[in-house]
Amino acid sequence: MQSIDNAMQEQEREMSETPQYSSKRNATPAASVNKMLASELEKLSLEERERVYEDVHGVSDVIQETPELIANCLEQMDREIDLIKNKDTYEQARLQSSNFKINRKYRLAFLRSTLFNPKMAALHLVEYFRYKLELLGTEQPAIYQIALEDLGAAATRVLELGSTQVLPNRDSKGRAIAVFSPSVLEPVMGAYDTPTMVKAIWYSLSTLSEDEETQKKGVVGVLNMSGLSEFHEEHHRELLSRLTVIGQVLPLRVACLHCCDTSSSSLTSTLLSIVASAANPILRVRMRTHYGSHPECLYKLVSFGIPVEEFPFTADGGVRLTNHVKWIGKRRKKEAYLHKYPPIEGAVDIPSNSDVLWGRGNQIYQHPGNCILRELVETYHDEYNALWKHGKTDLAHRIVSVVHGFSGRFLKLDKESGMWVEVSDSDAREKVAHRFRRNRELALKKGCNNSIKPPVASSSKETDRDRKRPRKMFNGS
Repeated sequence: MQSIDNAMQEQEREMSETPQYSSKRNATPAASVNKMLASELEKLSLEERERVYEDVHGVSDVIQETPELIANCLEQMDREIDLIKNKDTYEQARLQSSNFKINRKYRLAFLRSTLFNPKMAALHLVEYFRYKLELLGTEQPAIYQIALEDLGAAATRVLELGSTQVLPNRDSKGRAIAVFSPSVLEPVMGAYDTPTMVKAIWYSLSTLSEDEETQKKGVVGVLNMSGLSEFHEEHHRELLSRLTVIGQVLPLRVACLHCCDTSSSSLTSTLLSIVASAANPILRVRMRTHYGSHPECLYKLVSFGIPVEEFPFTADGGVRLTNHVKWIGKRRKKEAYLHKYPPIEGAVDIPSNSDVLWGRGNQIYQHPGNCILRELVETYHDEYNALWKHGKTDLAHRIVSVVHGFSGRFLKLDKESGMWVEVSDSDAREKVAHRFRRNRELALKKGCNNSIKPPVASSSKETDRDRKRPRKMFNGS
């Protein structure tokens, strides 16, 4: 408890400080932002402040969902919806979908976004339909999940610019990460209106609500304020205000919103004030502002467990599109697949940090689950090479069980659907065996032949015949 109290005091101290600017004129807006955020924190009880701290740093416990809890909360949520008087858009959505009332999965996303508070979930759901109707109109049922083909040419072009991106990796606590940089949209702000740009942003963020793990653990947002031009200030004001609202009406729980100000200008500080004002109290106390150079802001993000290796925005306001282009391609495949076939059981868009992934490339190699697998293989390297075939199979099975034990899965990217799907146990064992063989090859290349010991009898499934076979120092698997 003492360590949490100290960390909370340090957090409040940082929020109350004003970054150093070259003029008093620039310091005023930044001071007002930090003062607003600190003031909101002071209104909370100690228990509420601890909850905020745990959310921001990703140390809060995930609610254990039992069938009884889900059934009771869904029933209470329905009763709360009935008590809401002004819910015309909700009634419209209900009439448009004959199975809306029994769509358990759809309503469960709103319960998770409010930590299973039935009353808040009911209000959230009604507000979601109201805003969605305002944004998208009545051409499609309100319950319908907007797809790429629904965006239109203009919104699709805005999406392809990459101002809003979903990172391919989760943070150190397993939460999905969405990043937004308004400067990327400046070249097209005269060509496209704000509703068109908002529609593209809505699509990007709404895809996160499809993932069950993201619903449970929440989302971390990063707002990159570098490279902004005062010429587009009015566009930025409206766009950031609408962005903040979107983050609150979608069935997502924003665990923290990191706002990075690298320019130290009055414009960025004013815009951050607009974001803070548009945020409700729940989101506002979870906002964190970071000031300094681009590397300094990235260092701050790393301290919160956010991987910056794949961060798509540069110091001058530029954007990297490699991962974003891949993400759009996967979305096209997924939507085309789901248009023809039912969803694949257990398929995911963003693997968890415990998952072991099939594939090549540095991104796969550095995935946390793959790093864990390599550590396990290294630990059992000598034992594996000392066993005959049946013993190797048993050891590979044990390691697969270890990965499953910490909720890890062995996933392979399905080329047709663009989603990650779990492989069979036999394929998982082969993945482990391949890693052992690869580890042995690397050891041999490094001249580590002495580390490979003569094979010995396995404790299970090895027959007398296996043990009497001539020993081969480098017997394959």
